[in-house]
Amino acid sequence: MLIGLQVTGGYDGGIHEIIRLFFPRCRVTYEPVDTDLKVDIRVKEGPGYLELTGELRGMLEKTEQSRLFSAEPGEVKREVRSFTYRLLMEATSMNPSPYGILTGVRPTKLVHRYLDNGYFEGEIQRELRDKYLVEPEKAGLLTEVAVRNRPFLLGPEQVKRCLGVYVGIPYCPTRCHYCSFPAYPLEHRPGLAEFFSALLQELSRIGRVLNELDLAVDNLYVGGGTPTVLGAFEWEQLLDVLNRYYLGTETEFTVEAGRPDTLNGEVLRLLVAGGVNRMCVNPQTMNDETLNLIGRRHTAQMVRSGYELVRSAGIKQVNMDLIVGLPGEGPAELEKSLQEVMRLKPEGITIHHLAWKRGSVWQMQEAALEQNGADIGDDARSIMSSAGYLPYYLYRQKYMAGNQENIGYALPGCFSRYNIRVIEERQTIIGLGGGAASKYVDPHTWKLTTLHYPKDPAAYIKRVEELINAQVDKLRALS
Repeated sequence: MLIGLQVTGGYDGGIHEIIRLFFPRCRVTYEPVDTDLKVDIRVKEGPGYLELTGELRGMLEKTEQSRLFSAEPGEVKREVRSFTYRLLMEATSMNPSPYGILTGVRPTKLVHRYLDNGYFEGEIQRELRDKYLVEPEKAGLLTEVAVRNRPFLLGPEQVKRCLGVYVGIPYCPTRCHYCSFPAYPLEHRPGLAEFFSALLQELSRIGRVLNELDLAVDNLYVGGGTPTVLGAFEWEQLLDVLNRYYLGTETEFTVEAGRPDTLNGEVLRLLVAGGVNRMCVNPQTMNDETLNLIGRRHTAQMVRSGYELVRSAGIKQVNMDLIVGLPGEGPAELEKSLQEVMRLKPEGITIHHLAWKRGSVWQMQEAALEQNGADIGDDARSIMSSAGYLPYYLYRQKYMAGNQENIGYALPGCFSRYNIRVIEERQTIIGLGGGAASKYVDPHTWKLTTLHYPKDPAAYIKRVEELINAQVDKLRALS
């Protein structure tokens, strides 16, 4: 479907996202060509008022709507998005998203801004419902999560001296069919040795600068990819550098061991001795048929065995991920997986809703997407709550099953500082290694500047000197 969009007044930003909530398969064009549907939004501002007129022509019966109201400074863009959402909702008799006009990745950041300005929880939920068209249940969830993780956010003075570090190892045993992360199957991507050498070079150089500037590392996350594809020899070298420059006595140190088929006792003992105190073991599902379908090379029993291996090595906290909306899975399959994972008693469980991403093997197979997962997450929330797990961070992605969310749950006292701060974006987190991204936070305004690394290991190797220099410049600017 091709939809033509015309917006007068210069407020077209983000309206195409609203249209795609109602028509997920559509293409939006601003060109004067033949289309299946035309959306015309006219914006007129005057002293103390805003007039909006909307018209739909084409496959939908002509719908026209005008609204005249007082305009608050800085609120025009939101009003235009809200107006467009209501126009399409009336024309289609659909309400496609429980999050209304909130299409961004981090909706809890909006709640924190309200909290910064002294709003109470009930007032925030009313604002979310009335201004952003968020359904009451989701407004309550967003507020609950933000209030719960707020004590873990740093103040401006702490942000100046304390940062997080992400280290990217962009290799996996195989590539899962839903995945678009930088993760290259080892068998098809020789060059791990060259990549690892460049990574050690970068970690050493950046580590010396951190020490020179007296910047403390509060949380350290080694992800990817699947970092546990590295062998004992590589881990000895990596842990040596990380302990020399990055780890403090209170650093939260997480290693992503997403694939249980990569776990072995020798490496796990090295990780514990090297200061790792948190690990992610991610089955995604505990159904063997689905595991095979999504491109995994392990079984549910290997997940159980891998988890016990991690525990016996002495890892203090374990998080496990499950995905809602995998092909062929409904409420019964999710509950089975969830109950099996909870029997293992991990400190944290993250529930993801499947997002069909560009770059994955399954690119926007929307029939399957629509069939699975819209309301299953609510069942998971109820089960998790009854077992004592609390939602403490939340984020969204485009093209998610049911326009839902990903929620991190944990037992009280086991909330991950890294997860909270990477989502709420109130701490500088530098990304090193393949496919990493750095976000530098201005502690006075909370505005971000970013630095993105290439996903391809060969490009990272080629540009490592340039990337190191860019990172050093930004670190020195913090001081």
